[in-house]
Amino acid sequence: MDPHVVFWKCRLSCFLLFIWSSNCVVCVEVTVPLDPVMQQKGSHVDIPCRYKTSVGKNFVLEWRFAGGSKAPDAGTQILYFANNMLYKPSEQADRLSLLHEPPTVGDASIRLNNIRASDAGTYICEVNNPPDFYGTGVGLVKLVVLMPPSTPVCKGSTSSPIGSDVTFSCNSSEGVPTPIYSWTLLDSKQPLPTSNMVQNQQKGTLMLTNLTLQLSGTYRCTATNEFGHQSCQISLHVTGISKAGAVAGALIGAILALFLLGAIVLYVLRYRRNKMAKKKPQSEYSGNEIREDATAPGIFDPKERRDSKSESHLLEDVSSRPESVSTTKSQLKNFVV
Repeated sequence: MDPHVVFWKCRLSCFLLFIWSSNCVVCVEVTVPLDPVMQQKGSHVDIPCRYKTSVGKNFVLEWRFAGGSKAPDAGTQILYFANNMLYKPSEQADRLSLLHEPPTVGDASIRLNNIRASDAGTYICEVNNPPDFYGTGVGLVKLVVLMPPSTPVCKGSTSSPIGSDVTFSCNSSEGVPTPIYSWTLLDSKQPLPTSNMVQNQQKGTLMLTNLTLQLSGTYRCTATNEFGHQSCQISLHVTGISKAGAVAGALIGAILALFLLGAIVLYVLRYRRNKMAKKKPQSEYSGNEIREDATAPGIFDPKERRDSKSESHLLEDVSSRPESVSTTKSQLKNFVV
């Protein structure tokens, strides 16, 4: 490379560095830790924020807080210092203070006492000192509140038939770091069979497959991290009727119910038919009607012959009796007259 080119490049770099150094006389440089600040619940925590600037009458310090996973832009004001006056317009006011008051000697750090789970989030430290408009006047600090697990809640079916599957769940609403969950069967001489068990220690679930009577009992879930542990319990009763047997029983019951319903319907229909038959009036015979059992004129009816023979035989028997001859004759005279 041409030596003249190298010479002029060096001079240009030095000139730009001189201009930047001159301007930084009126710069604001805020320094905060890059790593999250961690502290256990119930204790106090110091949130560092240091700065470099020539503090003047227009110096302003502001702290904001974005709870949980909120973006820093959504943070709300928790501390404000200007004109040698300190304001703390937040619910944390009685637990919040400056490490150095007034914060005009390069240290804008704050202290938060008796920290809670709701104090976790992002803290924004901002320093303004007009006419110092250059540099970095804002710093972000992440606060992690460490705490033991809260008492977990156990959920799941408490009664299931042999051969079925059941799933239990266990969850703590609080706990940092995230708890690890483990399940045990109380009053059991043997550990849970791995062939019948699927356990997720991160999610806190326990699935028992192909249930047997030996799996009945009380199950305990324990949530654990380095700051403590809590547990909950749930009881399972495995019934002696298998799922297939329950289905067969239900099917047989349904068939019997259909038969019973059919018998009731048949009985009602017969009852109504008999009742209607009793109410129907009998037809009266008239001389002009042609009866089905009538004999046409001129046709000999064997039945009439039998009836006439019976009558003649009866008369013969009566006449043959001596004591009834007179009576019979008188009856015949009356009949002729």
